[in-house]
Amino acid sequence: MSDIEIPGTGRQKIVTFVTHLLCLVILFVLPEVLFNYGHPNNHFSAVAYGKAAVFVAVFYIEYYFLLPRVASRKGQIGSFIIFNLILVGAGEFLLYMIMEWARSNFPVGRMMLDADSLLFRQISGVIKDGAMLILTITLAIALRLTDIWIKNDAKRREEENMRRRQELDRLRNQLNPHFLFNTLNSIYALIAISPTGAQEAVHKLSKLLRHVLYENPVFVSLESEVAFMDNYVKLQQLRLPDSARMNIDMNITGYADSRVPSMMFVTILENVYKHADFSEPVSVSLRVDDNSAIFVTKNRIRANRSDSPGIGLENLKRRLYLLFGDKADFHTEEVDGEFIAVLNVPVDTNS
Repeated sequence: MSDIEIPGTGRQKIVTFVTHLLCLVILFVLPEVLFNYGHPNNHFSAVAYGKAAVFVAVFYIEYYFLLPRVASRKGQIGSFIIFNLILVGAGEFLLYMIMEWARSNFPVGRMMLDADSLLFRQISGVIKDGAMLILTITLAIALRLTDIWIKNDAKRREEENMRRRQELDRLRNQLNPHFLFNTLNSIYALIAISPTGAQEAVHKLSKLLRHVLYENPVFVSLESEVAFMDNYVKLQQLRLPDSARMNIDMNITGYADSRVPSMMFVTILENVYKHADFSEPVSVSLRVDDNSAIFVTKNRIRANRSDSPGIGLENLKRRLYLLFGDKADFHTEEVDGEFIAVLNVPVDTNS
């Protein structure tokens, strides 16, 4: 398919054709109608309508035939210019023949002028008609290029949306195994400490996997996501000593049904359980303010933690960008050995 086909369906093509025709009528026909309105016997009325028909024909020849078939081929600019010169020449010839027909059938105007004045009028008419033909072709090119730009822009946006959807699917496909990997590591560590606790952890993991595998669309209710995090925390607490303190405050009053990206917050929680020093209190908070969910974690950094960033937080940043662009924010900082993560994400209240 040519990149400069008229965009849209057959109905849109008809609308485009009619719109252009109205513009041409306003530009070329209406002025002549108004000019001759008070002179019903003026023989130049027929001439004006004939000339307007030539301009309309030149416009559509340029718009539908020359520009699509010549300009779309690489290295054909020279041919495009030559064809347009031929089009201008043909238009000039038709306009000249119309005027000559008028002068032959209505010789009154010719008799009133001497030879020099008549020649001057003819040259002036040719120049004026040539300028109008060039203006008509320029208008056709401008409108055609606008149609091309609109079509290509729509195609680009569709390709960008498709690419974003594919990348989001890829990131989510990475996210689920990453979550499972970290959780299985926790259960593995728990087996040596408490086999009974490990059994309970496997039972809780099955519930989490049900959410991940079967109930995990791109967006979920805030209530569902908080419930998932609660189950995840309970699972992770099974492998921690009783002295470990988690200060959790999640206030979603009035926003329980609001939609947020699935497994966005738990990715940060995973990072906490992977790197935190649980001999110190860990703080987790979630609040909703002005249609934005603000999720904050604070924890001391374990001395022997791995410096490898992993894929979880990097995927989180990429997902945020693909879903919200600059409307969401995630940043981390270390202050006196304390790691702070802050996620600010829009929530959709139109659920």
